[in-house]
Amino acid sequence: MNRTSVGKNAVILTGSKILVSMLGIITAMLLARFRTLEEYGTYSQIIMVADLVSSILLLGLPNSINYFLAKEDETEKRQKFLSVYYTLSTIMTIIIAICLLLALPIIVRYFNNSLIKKFAYVFVIYPWASLMINSLSNSCIVYGKMRKLLYFNVAQSIATLFVLLMAKILGLSFQIYMYFYMASLFVFAVVGILWVRNFSGKIVCSLDRELIQRIFVFSIPIGLASVVGTITIQLDKIVIGRFFSTEQYAIFANASKELPVTLVATSLTAVLLPALVKLLDKEEKRDAVELWGHAASISFCFMALVVGGFLTFAPDIMSLFYSEKYVTTDGVAVFRIYTLILLFKSIYWGIFLNALGKTKFILYTSILTLIFNFIGNIAFYHLIGFIGPAISSLLVIGIMAFVQLRFTGHLLNVPIKKILPWKNFIVNIFQTLIIGVIFAVLKYRIFDCNNRNISITISISMGVVWAVIYGLINLNSLKESWKKLNS
Repeated sequence: MNRTSVGKNAVILTGSKILVSMLGIITAMLLARFRTLEEYGTYSQIIMVADLVSSILLLGLPNSINYFLAKEDETEKRQKFLSVYYTLSTIMTIIIAICLLLALPIIVRYFNNSLIKKFAYVFVIYPWASLMINSLSNSCIVYGKMRKLLYFNVAQSIATLFVLLMAKILGLSFQIYMYFYMASLFVFAVVGILWVRNFSGKIVCSLDRELIQRIFVFSIPIGLASVVGTITIQLDKIVIGRFFSTEQYAIFANASKELPVTLVATSLTAVLLPALVKLLDKEEKRDAVELWGHAASISFCFMALVVGGFLTFAPDIMSLFYSEKYVTTDGVAVFRIYTLILLFKSIYWGIFLNALGKTKFILYTSILTLIFNFIGNIAFYHLIGFIGPAISSLLVIGIMAFVQLRFTGHLLNVPIKKILPWKNFIVNIFQTLIIGVIFAVLKYRIFDCNNRNISITISISMGVVWAVIYGLINLNSLKESWKKLNS
């Protein structure tokens, strides 16, 4: 991947994510409406546990694709890596399934939810299928097969939506719906493997000791960091699941769910990382910092708009996405707190640490984040209650982002005030505050309405106007950043 392809690849990947996200939002909206709070809460608990255990036992293996494929140019070496990767992945996901099944009684007791027993088969299929699907995405990015990734992701999202709609139309139970959902995941996982084999060449079962050692030397530190990061993300829900009912867990799970608005940041990060690895290998640190700065300007500008809108129209957004039964006072408060966290997720603060192979520092900061967030979760839960864990996450994530950025500046020998376009960030925040206050007054003082459907329509109309005004104000600066990103 050369430098001039970064912007274009990001556009294709972002477009793919937008289409997939739209279908995902529709699926989530329907799932929240079609199923009871208990069923949705059970579903959320199962997926959360499966993701958490997978993150722990995979030892960072998924992160190795972008790094090793980006560094290798020879077809045979790439084929060898992928052969070992897929063989190792399958073995490790079998181990994960066994561990989850053995731990099933403990999981049921922890959440005090016997309904989880009926979905034990999810623990067998979901870890492997989700890993294979994610592996396809990472491989397509490195090989530049963005259109193939777009087709795959859209097809999978449509299939997931179709399964849900058929379950509703035919009046199928939640158990039957989950059977069909897991079957569709399995099918797409197999298709994903075949596609990678199609554009990469021969992939066979292989376990090369030397290559496995190299993979784990790279992946274990970042994998442990990922584990800690996943636990940190899920920690709030783990605490809520212990102290509150399944129904309350469902409300918190949806309120804290990261809506697919970080797609610009994740897309830019995905295509930037291989490019930064190559630039830093050539000691072109200044160009690498400049490239990151332009990408960050675009990403933060977009996220500031989203955060402002979500904060202002929070009750209507929750009702639109998840139905009125999720719109409680505490639920809206949690939603707004997690919306503020999105500002920190507009940028991957540790991207240079990844590109430079400084994965141990990422691990250390992740461990500190987990420790501080655990302490904060318990403390704020006892002090504030339901919204306490969310506040803890906001504070800790903000602090650790600054720590990673400061260390990055030290490694690159770049002052922290010059490593990112802070002036642009401040301007975007200031713009959002001014426009947000104006629209909040219009919404809740002039156009206030007790009818939720009408209220949602008003919020959507205001959101469109807000986006147009904000876009026109920042159009020139966005064009400049985009031009430099591809220059």
